[in-house]
Amino acid sequence: LYSSTSNAVAFSGGASPSRSAHQGLRLLRDDQRPFFRLAVQQAEAAHGIKATHPLFFYWTNDATAEMNFFRDEGYKYFLVGMLAHFGWQALIVALAVAGFAKIGQL
Repeated sequence: LYSSTSNAVAFSGGASPSRSAHQGLRLLRDDQRPFFRLAVQQAEAAHGIKATHPLFFYWTNDATAEMNFFRDEGYKYFLVGMLAHFGWQALIVALAVAGFAKIGQL
């Protein structure tokens, strides 16, 4: 996040108080976007600049570990979705087979 005090400019947010935070990631979470947008509006007002399409980043201690976590979470949700879809399709096929078998006996 961006904050301004008189003429001094300070960037903070995420792991910024940590001295080991030398990496950053682009913000993709919509629930945090209004806070970052507010920081941009404050910077625009304080410094007389215009930021039409700002990019938002946050500090992190280990960007690679966070990206690996995001990848693993993505794989997990993909697998759960695929298994749920397979189960749903198996149920529908079983019901269709049972229905057609019953119709064939009439």
